[in-house]
Amino acid sequence: MNSAVYEIEGGNYEKGGEASKKLKEMLKRLGADPKAVRRAMIAAFEAEMNVVIHAGGGVMKVAVTPEQVDVAVIDEGPGIADIPLALTEGYSTAPPEARELGFGAGMGLPNIRKNTDRFSIQSEPGRGAHLRFSIRLHAQEAAPADTIFLTVREECCRQSLRCVHACPTGAIRVRNDRPRILNHLCVDCTACAAACPAQVFGMACPDEMPRMTEGLVLLLPAAFVVQFEPAIAPATILQALNGLGFTQVRLVSEWEAALRAAVVQYAAQHPVIRPILSPVCPAVVNLVRLRFPSLLGHLAPFLSPLEAARENLTAPHVVFVPACPAHAGLLRDPSVMSRIDLISPTALTEAIRPALRRDRGESATSRAPSPDDVLEVWGIRRVAEFLDRTENGLMQDCDVVELYACEQGCFGAPVWRADPFAARRRFERMPSEIFAASQRPRAAAVRRIADILPRGGIRLDPDMRQAMQKLAEIDAVGKTLPGRDCGVCGAPSCAALAEDIVMGNAALADCPFRR
Repeated sequence: MNSAVYEIEGGNYEKGGEASKKLKEMLKRLGADPKAVRRAMIAAFEAEMNVVIHAGGGVMKVAVTPEQVDVAVIDEGPGIADIPLALTEGYSTAPPEARELGFGAGMGLPNIRKNTDRFSIQSEPGRGAHLRFSIRLHAQEAAPADTIFLTVREECCRQSLRCVHACPTGAIRVRNDRPRILNHLCVDCTACAAACPAQVFGMACPDEMPRMTEGLVLLLPAAFVVQFEPAIAPATILQALNGLGFTQVRLVSEWEAALRAAVVQYAAQHPVIRPILSPVCPAVVNLVRLRFPSLLGHLAPFLSPLEAARENLTAPHVVFVPACPAHAGLLRDPSVMSRIDLISPTALTEAIRPALRRDRGESATSRAPSPDDVLEVWGIRRVAEFLDRTENGLMQDCDVVELYACEQGCFGAPVWRADPFAARRRFERMPSEIFAASQRPRAAAVRRIADILPRGGIRLDPDMRQAMQKLAEIDAVGKTLPGRDCGVCGAPSCAALAEDIVMGNAALADCPFRR
């Protein structure tokens, strides 16, 4: 059995949710089923916020076995005079300051009862409240870890340690003067590449130009055509690509627009699920699978734009230009109908630059911007925060959400040189007919057939009992570390170093500040 005790500070809304978040992370690391984790998180969060809103303080006690999690929340508040009334949906005694922050809707206790397998509450006026609930657990069924397409040039590393702190999943270690990626935690988001001043991280993608064949189609990310000087018109870029032999050029943005329309329609047909998450960014889908598997049901059941393009295009030869390793990973499977080639954005950019220097066009004119009824969230850390709040049930007022690992979406991928904000604006002003003339087949969203499975990377062991033992050892080792989270040991935090030590990937001597 694993157990923990978390203090809850009454009236501190900024710290409200910390105890329930720790419980959620514990259950995830033990490999509990995502649906049970989310039920536990919702119940624990509601119970914790009840203490924050109504009591001067309290404590949350947690006990976990592979079969069940028990939670007891004991507060020092004024107590509950009428428990049946308090269990009625919509009944609330929250003060005005809580209501101003969006709490106090009268759904706390009803939500706890709805999300638990056993629930009880004891209270008397003036004696506080003792709430207890239980949720049955079983092990998560996880797909094997995916192959990552992020590459590392170890010889270029300067040990700045920026990558260690930038990674949203703690997948990077720098030891013995060399960076190393923990494949089971990596989501191919390139946050490390964006943070690294030495360009250590790259993408597994060929730099050689593919052999030109009849009927070849080149599929470009929209960001590619706005990476050059503003004076270079899109028609000039298209002409340069034609000069290399790419006579048919398509943009991924066609399928992005089709996916957005399909997801908006899907959201209208499924009003109970909120928010609906668009699978537009594969790095974000990887993040959901790894850290937020309970939200897989919120992902709209469609292929990503790149996958949809692959299904729509039946040309004998298609060349893809991935914007990031996550994009490259989508194209790992071979195709019988079409020959699939990849070429790096850098290689294609350098191939057409001589033609662009000889012929400069006029700047682009404007076109209508994208619709405003879809919420866009950019940046992997903001995305992770949004998903965390969604998992806690706090973003149900959002209808359709597009989450992008990079700033300004694919326009902010580290492989590009242009400023992502300026690049996106240039693309929005670009005449839409330049790349859209006589394009067949028409871009369309593609419904996903196979379910997306969670990844098992965050769990400590496939056996929940072994995971519980390792978690106890990690807690014991963590108490001997200073808690500086400085990264000097090569791990992003002292907790990560403690896990590395227990898993046999590091030693206590790696910490120079250990007491």
